[in-house]
Amino acid sequence: MTYTYIRRELSLEEELALLIASGAEFAEMCAWRVDAPSGPERKVFLHMIDRLETGDVLDPRDDRCIEVIGRNLVAKANALKPGYGTFLMESYRYEPVPLSKDLAAVHCDLMLFERFQGYRCRLRCRLKARAQLKALEE
Repeated sequence: MTYTYIRRELSLEEELALLIASGAEFAEMCAWRVDAPSGPERKVFLHMIDRLETGDVLDPRDDRCIEVIGRNLVAKANALKPGYGTFLMESYRYEPVPLSKDLAAVHCDLMLFERFQGYRCRLRCRLKARAQLKALEE
């Protein structure tokens, strides 16, 4: 017996809905479990949370702040278990949740960050591709 798998591409609306939901989760994580970044990103942090909670997930003003939050999460995981955060961000294979309660919490936060960043990047790429195709057709 053979099986056929047909992969269905998500519509832009479906991808945006996933991104908005993931952005709201990321905003909640930032509000409750993440320290505000230092430096110029600190000014953007609370505004970013507000934007993400209201569904404004593609604002370019948030790019640096989101990037810094990701780096801080990696550093936090690396501090708890040397190399662990870096491994999670660079690896594409499944890593079981660690036994330490603190490390497990950071692990979940890193996975949420990675999912949010992935949705955000994928939607931006699709919108950019659509714009370039439209420009080629004209």
